[in-house]
Amino acid sequence: MIKTEKLDQAFVGEILAEPGGEHLLTCWSCGTCAATCLVRRYDPAFNPRLILHKAGLGMREAVLSSAEIWQCSACDACYPRCPKKIHISEVMKAIRAVAIREGYERPGVVAQVDVASCIACGLCVAACPYEAITLEMSAHNGTSKMAAQVNRDLCMACGICNSVCLSSSITVEGHTDERINDDLGLSPRLQLGTAKDTAKVLVITCNWCLHALSDVSYAMHPPEGVKVVNVPCSGRVAAVFLASALQRGVDGVLVVGCKEGECHYKQGNALERGRVAAVQDLLDLLGIERSRVQFAWLGALDRGQFPKLVEQAVHDVQALGPLNWGSEEARQDAR
Repeated sequence: MIKTEKLDQAFVGEILAEPGGEHLLTCWSCGTCAATCLVRRYDPAFNPRLILHKAGLGMREAVLSSAEIWQCSACDACYPRCPKKIHISEVMKAIRAVAIREGYERPGVVAQVDVASCIACGLCVAACPYEAITLEMSAHNGTSKMAAQVNRDLCMACGICNSVCLSSSITVEGHTDERINDDLGLSPRLQLGTAKDTAKVLVITCNWCLHALSDVSYAMHPPEGVKVVNVPCSGRVAAVFLASALQRGVDGVLVVGCKEGECHYKQGNALERGRVAAVQDLLDLLGIERSRVQFAWLGALDRGQFPKLVEQAVHDVQALGPLNWGSEEARQDAR
């Protein structure tokens, strides 16, 4: 039950006055955004329609104290489907602006910077999709130095900054290089199958590119000789992960990200597309066939296509045969 005396119309006015917030009361509360949003796969409590409805009623405390207002990544997948053509992400941004003014902070982990090792190259600043990173003078050992600083109210913990950092000075808890190496199985030598004719293929998928439940189920139960690992964003996949996988027992790698214009983190997939040429040049330098590392992108309409991508990658790797690079035999040949 909602008591009218608890409703704050001044709160509604504050949101309407923020850039993007002018569409708050335009929402029909039809739920199309909620049906589209992939965040609900991981957190069923996230419901954009409900947040906007509560904000439109003036439920200040309930809205500003909720964790859900910070979860919209501004992917805008809901925008083309919204019958009122509302940028839900802009309304959410307006609500967060009010929350920040009132002292609320984004919950959860955000990127952290090791000031001591940061070389202030600025690559993280350029790569961040949310303009959450700046170069500032920071205190260090009784003096000051230029280093990256993270605005926690803007950071979405995508880890893209980590993938471009030259000094490994910026990390996101839970998605560090060490943790991803462990998830990829790069610490011990990979054991992905026992049959001699089974290709050992590592499939790296972004958390948001698999839209069909059948694709998700396939990823959770891949065929023999295939290992599927999720990362926050395909933009988090650095070339060193791919090279290490090939060196430590994998015969081929498939990286799958979101289709152009549908990246959950706005531009992470664009960063991964930019790495394709660099990775292929690296493979040429190492004398490894380019087709051992493949890249693919899935969109919202590409439901059910994930198994086909994996099966094609396995077929291609089987045609190439085992990769001995990194093996004792290969090292002997190199000598």
